[in-house]
Amino acid sequence: MKYGPGPKVELFGRYQLLKSLAVGGMGEVYLARQRGPSGFEKLLVVKRILPHLSDEQDFIDMFFDEARIAAHLNHPNIAQIYDLGDVSGVYYIAMEYVQGESLKQIWARSRRAGMPLGLKCRIIADVAAGLDFAHRAMSPSGRPLNLIHRDVSPQNVLVGFNGSVKLIDFGVAKAANKISNTLTGHIKGKYAYMSPEQARGEELDHRSDIFGLGTIFYELLSGQRLWKRENDTATLRAVMKAEVPKPSSLGKGLPEELDPIVLKALARKREDRYQSAGDLQLDLEDFIVQERLPASQAHVAAFMRSVFPQEPPLEALLDDEHTHTNEDGPPDNRDEPPPLPSKAKGKRT
Repeated sequence: MKYGPGPKVELFGRYQLLKSLAVGGMGEVYLARQRGPSGFEKLLVVKRILPHLSDEQDFIDMFFDEARIAAHLNHPNIAQIYDLGDVSGVYYIAMEYVQGESLKQIWARSRRAGMPLGLKCRIIADVAAGLDFAHRAMSPSGRPLNLIHRDVSPQNVLVGFNGSVKLIDFGVAKAANKISNTLTGHIKGKYAYMSPEQARGEELDHRSDIFGLGTIFYELLSGQRLWKRENDTATLRAVMKAEVPKPSSLGKGLPEELDPIVLKALARKREDRYQSAGDLQLDLEDFIVQERLPASQAHVAAFMRSVFPQEPPLEALLDDEHTHTNEDGPPDNRDEPPPLPSKAKGKRT
């Protein structure tokens, strides 16, 4: 992500919207700045609901469900929620800004040079830690949230330039205390990162997220897509069959000791899978130790600096020379394609 001098920014309540980062099916995402007394200022991300959905109560309920659920998840591997509300009827969530890149972008940038095996294991282990915390999360009253992410994919894993790993976007999560219930049989998420039971439209549990994380891990190891086919129907069919060759058979020099970990995460039947993301994390941590792989946060940070050497320091993003106030509206420089039509039940990737 590049942040050179750009268009003037929009004032939105107590936030300055510095740059449009993405537009999804429900909201716009901005890099924003919050200012306070005595020179206080902080970079964060503001996600606000799309204007044409502001009068749709179902969408508003889903939007705030995301914030209410994620607000309970205080973990170093999950992006934090800071604030939610509305400005002149426009609803928003303010959340943690991770100065880094998505795993999808990292994979695209590093495919030639490659990512060391230890770092692949570290990233997946950290995401597993975040998922395990979310799956076990309880409300302040001690009631289980029964949270399922439902969209564990490379786009929703951020790796910071400081080596941190964060899982983002619980926007299609399902919890027992949701205001707006997800309709049974509707397919939500990215087709190529679904579990077999999700592709069949069945009732899900936390083991579906483990399969999605296993798919990401396999793709990191192999350097190629696992379930992606020529069209959505073929992709879903491949997911439901869940036929996975051993990673060590791919000719990538991968140790056989890794095979049972990957294959267990990608078991077609959920009862044959890891029964918790924490168990997957533990096996990966043991593998890292046994193989003596460099896999610390410092190693991840060094790798990120080598792959993205031109990224500005945080101070540069807060520098007034990079942004100027404008109340006329947000900049029209979105990095992502427009949202899918509201009738779509899933995301293509």
